Amino acid sequence: MYISSRSGNMLRYKHMRLEQDKIDRARKILGARTETEVLHKALDKVIQEDEKRTRRAKIVKQMLELRARLGKRREDSSEWIRAARKERMKPYEGSH
Repeated sequence: MYISSRSGNMLRYKHMRLEQDKIDRARKILGARTETEVLHKALDKVIQEDEKRTRRAKIVKQMLELRARLGKRREDSSEWIRAARKERMKPYEGSH
């Protein structure tokens, strides 16, 4: 049986065997009022997490491509760290 929702997506009745303690725990975590709402929120969360993972993977790929295009840099990162520490300590040097 199909039911049309407001968002245009088709809703379908499902008959499933689910562990009640997991549903109850998820209901509490997600703040859902009904078991159906728990399932909808849980599925939305899974989809949202996958979208975040996909975005992160795309950003990492772009960063690696940029790094490859720029090539090796001659700067020594330990020098940058020492310089940053020195700058950060300037306000405290005269306070002794």
